[in-house]
Amino acid sequence: MYYDLFVPFPVPDAPATTKKSKGKAKAAPVEAGPAPTDCWAGLSSTERAEVARTVALEGHSHTVTSPQSTNVIACPFGSPEARLLPYADLDPRFANTSSASSSTQPTLVQIARYHMRLDDGKAHPITAGNTAALRNYDILSAYVGSDKALQLACTDLSNPGPNQISIITVPLHERPYHFRLNRKQIRQAQRNGVVFEILYSAGLFPSRSVPPDVARKYRQNFLSNARELVRVTNGRGIIFSSGPGGSPEGLRGPMDIVNLATILGVPANFAKEAVSNTPKMVLLRAQARRTYKAVLSAPRIVPPPGAEVEIEAEAVKTGADGDVEMATVDAVTAKPVKRTSDADGPAKKKKKVKSK
Repeated sequence: MYYDLFVPFPVPDAPATTKKSKGKAKAAPVEAGPAPTDCWAGLSSTERAEVARTVALEGHSHTVTSPQSTNVIACPFGSPEARLLPYADLDPRFANTSSASSSTQPTLVQIARYHMRLDDGKAHPITAGNTAALRNYDILSAYVGSDKALQLACTDLSNPGPNQISIITVPLHERPYHFRLNRKQIRQAQRNGVVFEILYSAGLFPSRSVPPDVARKYRQNFLSNARELVRVTNGRGIIFSSGPGGSPEGLRGPMDIVNLATILGVPANFAKEAVSNTPKMVLLRAQARRTYKAVLSAPRIVPPPGAEVEIEAEAVKTGADGDVEMATVDAVTAKPVKRTSDADGPAKKKKKVKSK
């Protein structure tokens, strides 16, 4: 299986305030709005069509990009139990048992990623007060733009914990490196399970609105900066993603990405892992981040298709003659199925699995 962990999802703009003020009065506190009921709320038809076209080409991850701030944007997809995914009918985790039983039904596992921009080592939303909001996202990542931001991401933000970031994105195409890649800091982040991301779409296939001379500089900067990152990391702990800012024709297949990685100097075995095993390990570590101390989690029972799971309750009702009436409840529909009586003693819990 091949992965692309950067497919941006549009976020509606905040409503503009029409009332003018001179800035002397104290600003009113911002109240938290209601929880979103639909991830498509506030998006235009053009934005919806763009998301549908991108997902149809490739991708199973939706990214919410946040500027440098100490506040966390509310996840538009909600918790996994809320079923606010863009295409919940295609996700095998929430599809109906009847549709999941069909082997020809296409599946698309959708995850949410919170991508923040770090320009310095001071302001960032990865704090203990935002743990509850960050728990709604499957992956946390950071875009570093300076030496201090890279040091913060590789040391403090990469430490294991409930708010550990999984991916560090470095600027590649906008300009040549204006800060030094510290090999010691990068290896420390890789020991904690953090990977470095290379976004190829905006560098190699910029948008059509970009002038040709600027697009040529983007390609030159991307090739030189990406080779420097590969040299420092020795090709280990690197993933390739499409990312924003590129044209729709800039999406490439996994074998094209493997070829691009070998051109940049990544060994052949690491080049294939950059789009297969390494992103898979990122998702597994991200799931452990959302558990209690990366050990315990609440299990979710999913009955197999075509099977009826019946759970008998213990001593639901006791009659005057000492008989105990047992109620059988269907675990899928939560409706009583039958009632039996047992006068031989206290009832015991039973679990039956019947195949239709």
